[in-house]
Amino acid sequence: MMTKKSIAALLLVLVMLLAQGAFAETAENESAVSFAQKLDATYTLALNAINKEDYATARKYLNISFVYCDPQTNPVMYADLLLKGACIDVIEGENDIALMELDAALTVQPELADAYLVRTQIYTANADFDNAVANLEKYIELTQDETLYETVAQLHEANGNMAAAQEAYDKFAAIAGEDNREAGFQAGLYRMENGKLEEAIEAFQAYVDDETYGAGAQYNIGVCKMNLGSYAEAIEAFNACEEKGGAFEGLWYNRGICYLMSEDWVNGADDFARSIEMEQFVADARYNLGICHMQREDYEAAVASFDELLKSVEGQEGVTLNDAVYYFRAVCNAALGNLEEAIKDLTTCIDHGYELAQTYYQRAQVYAAMGDTENQTSDLENSLKYTK
Repeated sequence: MMTKKSIAALLLVLVMLLAQGAFAETAENESAVSFAQKLDATYTLALNAINKEDYATARKYLNISFVYCDPQTNPVMYADLLLKGACIDVIEGENDIALMELDAALTVQPELADAYLVRTQIYTANADFDNAVANLEKYIELTQDETLYETVAQLHEANGNMAAAQEAYDKFAAIAGEDNREAGFQAGLYRMENGKLEEAIEAFQAYVDDETYGAGAQYNIGVCKMNLGSYAEAIEAFNACEEKGGAFEGLWYNRGICYLMSEDWVNGADDFARSIEMEQFVADARYNLGICHMQREDYEAAVASFDELLKSVEGQEGVTLNDAVYYFRAVCNAALGNLEEAIKDLTTCIDHGYELAQTYYQRAQVYAAMGDTENQTSDLENSLKYTK
């Protein structure tokens, strides 16, 4: 995806909230004047400590301020004191205490928008994305700051709800307008991730000539076309991406897949070879490179590619290799006359239960080439047994 506003950047809001001051209600008598002065003094001292990031001193003066602040007569200031205390607690990692303070602030001042924003920060840090979304949407409702729908989309995305993420981002894109090129491009990405490939292609088409987004648009169109099975059009889009200087991860591998599906073994082999050198899909690229060589009847090159793949994963814990590697290496070795090697790989496939009807049949052919009619007969019988 393109770079988006970081969810974690909400923490910066805490510093801004801490720096903002509130005002006490106007006093009507001498005693109230004295209290108001003391509240103003302690509150100012708290703000000064906050600006110095001396949160212990700030907490001390905030606590004193509560003595001179009545929640009934001065709810705005009282809620602000609680909010600032909550912000300090978040900065110091005391999220549970901060939530209690925010609840108290909202009891006094139910429409304190900033309290919902700080709650969003806390719930995001706790990976409680449902509550994070609910609080951020309440903040948007109170402030009408619809630019934050971009962050709502991120929260939904982090929660794995891509449909809701797209809906939220569409709201952001609508207010961002056509001049916000990143917003429109990102909207296309959400559609692609939601499987709305035709809609995504339409969105990306608007960017194919854009100096900034053109290469990325062509790449994404290629991915969409590939997933729709339109391999020739996907190749055309990937070519356009490369011509624009795009070097996105997966460009050569994905184009190689399109060539392979189009039975263009030569260009497929070229792209998989480049992918092995330049991308992270090395094992899959080596496998597909072997398939391309095999289809071209370049069996030596195919065996070499399968050998490299098996060697690269040898001894790696947790790596599960598709037994098709052994099967196709056996086919290639049989074609080269390396019959013992072919038998060994086909036996491995049988031991692993891989495509038993076909594998027994293939091994029977190798035994026949070796003149071993007894094993040929046994394997043909087994092949019939597993044939559906």
